[in-house]
Amino acid sequence: MEEIIKSITRAEAEAEQIKAEALLQSAQIAGDAESEVVKIAEKCEEECKLYREKEIAAAHAEADKLYTQSLDKKRAEAAAYADSVIKHTDKAVADIVRRITRGSR
Repeated sequence: MEEIIKSITRAEAEAEQIKAEALLQSAQIAGDAESEVVKIAEKCEEECKLYREKEIAAAHAEADKLYTQSLDKKRAEAAAYADSVIKHTDKAVADIVRRITRGSR
């Protein structure tokens, strides 16, 4: 009977030791996982920052391109309008020149 009690006591001590080692291992695994999470979060933050900067630069480039296109279009429209106005001023200019050179008759 004493042999059985010693065996049970030994088994309980071994179980306690195994439990303590398992707790240490789980704490180590949790610590490793936490540091890995921090590394991944930092990497994701850096990648997001780079992606944001890239997209902002692309948006600025696209806006500059559209602005230049719009400006060129409006310049062409203004030039066409100015040309059409000048075409219709020949008679008025001739009349003004005639009045200046000959007087108001």
